[in-house]
Amino acid sequence: MLEALVKHYENLAAEGKVPRPGWSVANVSFGLCLDTDGNVVRVQELRKEEQRGKKKALLPKALSVPEQAKRASGIVPQFLCDNSTYLLGIDNKGKPERSAKCFQAAAKLHQEILSECSSKMAVAIKKFFANWKPEEISSCVVLQDDLEELMQSSNLIFMLGDKFSTEDEEICSSWQKHREQHDEAEKMQCLVTGKVSPIARLHPTIKGVRNAQPMGVTLVSFDKTAYESYGHDKSCNKGQGLNAPVSEYAAFAYATALNTLLADSRHVKVFGDTTLVYWAEQDNESYQDCFGGFCLQDENIMEDKVLEHIFSCLKKDEPINYQGVDVDYNNKFYILGLSPNAARLSVRFFLQSDFGTILKNAAKHMENMELVRPSYKKKHIPLWLLLAATVSPKSRDKAASPLLSGAVLKSILTGNRYPESLFQYVMLRIRSEQDNAEASPPIYKITYERCAIIKAYLCRNGKRGITVALNEDEKDVAYVLGRIFAVWEHIQEEANRGINATIKDRYFDSACATPARIFPILQKLSGHHLRKLEDRKKIYFEKQLTSLMGKINAGAIPNILQLKDQGMFILGYYHQVQARYTKKEDKENG
Repeated sequence: MLEALVKHYENLAAEGKVPRPGWSVANVSFGLCLDTDGNVVRVQELRKEEQRGKKKALLPKALSVPEQAKRASGIVPQFLCDNSTYLLGIDNKGKPERSAKCFQAAAKLHQEILSECSSKMAVAIKKFFANWKPEEISSCVVLQDDLEELMQSSNLIFMLGDKFSTEDEEICSSWQKHREQHDEAEKMQCLVTGKVSPIARLHPTIKGVRNAQPMGVTLVSFDKTAYESYGHDKSCNKGQGLNAPVSEYAAFAYATALNTLLADSRHVKVFGDTTLVYWAEQDNESYQDCFGGFCLQDENIMEDKVLEHIFSCLKKDEPINYQGVDVDYNNKFYILGLSPNAARLSVRFFLQSDFGTILKNAAKHMENMELVRPSYKKKHIPLWLLLAATVSPKSRDKAASPLLSGAVLKSILTGNRYPESLFQYVMLRIRSEQDNAEASPPIYKITYERCAIIKAYLCRNGKRGITVALNEDEKDVAYVLGRIFAVWEHIQEEANRGINATIKDRYFDSACATPARIFPILQKLSGHHLRKLEDRKKIYFEKQLTSLMGKINAGAIPNILQLKDQGMFILGYYHQVQARYTKKEDKENG
């Protein structure tokens, strides 16, 4: 996984989309503009107003700055870009002595790094730190208008005129030299690159994972003695990262690549507690769009007609052209699922395969899910809607089980068996709920989404051949019993127009689980309802029932249906009901 991320970083670096080693991207709100004598002449607003939902927000500017050290505790100044406590000595926490020490540490760092620099920018920064007095902030007219916002821990960066300090070549060169001189890391063979290199003691933080700490968390770290091995004591500055030796370059590269992926909201998806990122080795953005639009069925990326075209091409094994790119089925594609775990990240799964295999697995899942449906329902069910079918509509938290979300996604993309829990959750929901058309939104026991899941599960896991629509020739006992139940319900509705509750509300669960006990009761009720019908309808239903009963051998109604057979019962019921509505729609349209 780390190797794939490092390779992705190198691809992005070749395109100039990510910072070079020793640099990172920071959100900067203000520029601290100096003159050549180091005086603060103005505060430059760098934030821009952007629309976020219904509101507008001032968002900081993302700038490439010298790599920023972790700051869990203690006084740790950053070079060129930092908050107002370090660069101006502003006290915003009621600790003036500590603020003064922060400023002194920042001044020492900048004077040290810039000691041999003679550019106008470097000289201005050195003069600033030599002359600035934090205790005189209140009398600095230039800062007064922005002082309140400067105290909000926003990042500042030094500027000279309209030029950022990070754009000064001599300063950048001094920063690189400083890093090399102060690199005391032990050299070992890197697990990722295979080269003997300085090993990272602490790995960079990762930001953007849903529900993880906003300040960032680590993917690789050690904080317990149980993780120590071969004398690599975590309490030793040199020993901590040696438990899993990853070079400073590889740690920087994988973290930069992952943070870049997580910052791209268009190509980040969240399912349960799993944050999903994905990327391709070549033509990355086009393949990301294709994956997000087709495999994850993101309507914001791909229209239905395009999705259907790709689905058709995959079924016929035809080439695909998407966004002007001929899709290379052999292009390597990577999918990473991350979840928060205290101050770290858990890797839910990491999949790597060629893009064609992933597309075909997703298409196979869509094919398994295909089912006759009401006219207002879409043909393909996106993952979020599939997962929603496993959750109670009355639940406050509408999110599916985190473990289920990751397991279902993994089964779709790999083409492996669906998790047993997916089927169990759906059957539980069907047993637990009752129809309530007056609820908002309406609640229904048997839904298109749930039945599609049952069909897909039985096709893939149960190895049963199940048709998309009603199969008149199917002789599976459970399937036929479900059809008979649907006919009996139809008879009851015809005999008692406007009835509020049918046999489905009272008997469906028990008929599905213990048919031999319930069906005699329902047969007797059906006879009572048939007598209320006019002869034409009565004959029509009797023919239907005779045909269906003929598919079941005498005495073959089972006492108990196993869970998978209950799934067949539900599909038989659903198919029979949909066939009735389809005929009704055909008549109305005709």
